[in-house]
Amino acid sequence: MTNILDSGVRDGFRKYGIMTIFGVICIIIAIITPNFLTSRNILNILRQSSIIGIMAIGTTYVIIGGGFDISVGSTLALSAAVVLGLQEFMPWGAAVVIALAVGSMVGLANGLLAAKAKIVPIIATLGMMTIVRGLTYLYTGGYPITGYSKSFRFIGSGYIGPIPFPIILLLLMVGFWQFNLKKTPLGRYSCAVGGNKEATRLSGVSVDFYQIMTFVIGGGMAAMAGIVYASRLNSATPLAGQGYELDAIAATVIGGTSVSGGEGSVVGTLIGVLILSIIGNMFNLLGVQVYIQYLVKGIIILFVVGIDSMNKAKKSRV
Repeated sequence: MTNILDSGVRDGFRKYGIMTIFGVICIIIAIITPNFLTSRNILNILRQSSIIGIMAIGTTYVIIGGGFDISVGSTLALSAAVVLGLQEFMPWGAAVVIALAVGSMVGLANGLLAAKAKIVPIIATLGMMTIVRGLTYLYTGGYPITGYSKSFRFIGSGYIGPIPFPIILLLLMVGFWQFNLKKTPLGRYSCAVGGNKEATRLSGVSVDFYQIMTFVIGGGMAAMAGIVYASRLNSATPLAGQGYELDAIAATVIGGTSVSGGEGSVVGTLIGVLILSIIGNMFNLLGVQVYIQYLVKGIIILFVVGIDSMNKAKKSRV
């Protein structure tokens, strides 16, 4: 009876714990900083979350599939530079399509290295991170690139009614990819591959294909984040996106995605992004120095990953 209750508590926390934590953090911050709950501040938090949030959706798929991708920050930079640079020669809509294709191709290369060449994903994407950053320097000549189209700026700075368009785009992507994860073969098989690759292979599933697809999604979403980034600033530098991959990974694991693969949720990742954003927002409102934010973020990551590792160890002993 006790084991059944313990299992029920663990399952309940896994499903609703992140929402509970998010709610508690919001209440505490609202008490500490009275300006937190103003509509202007909330919209600002959501808009600031959009770039990392879009990127973290792809990171969620990669980690659920049993992989790891630390090249997404460099992919953002290259895609942002491409979408701005190509506007000199073609309509911005065509430049957006090409930038998305560039990001997806980077993801495809990562997937092939991990699935076909059998290189450990974190090592494969480390090498790709350096290559893509180098390509960004070559493409830009080491200088910032600015856009040519005023209408392109709507993606990062426009509004639909009172709501900034990046927020709407983020929520649309969360809804689409959450549905895909739970209701389509791509999502279900991605979870199966991350949970137990060999068992999935023996059941007749093309494991390599689905693992590669998680990286393609990761690269495509990093490119979309790069497009929003470029549109918002109307500029991109070779250093754009540095450190973003760590924020995306942090949001993903805080949101409940298991670092060992097989379990996760896009909605949970969104909550993870918002938790990091509101903590950063609280520190900014209180005038706390930036390096303290890095310290807190690192502690949160270690805490969440530690809990996940301990839960996995307990399951393996049962």
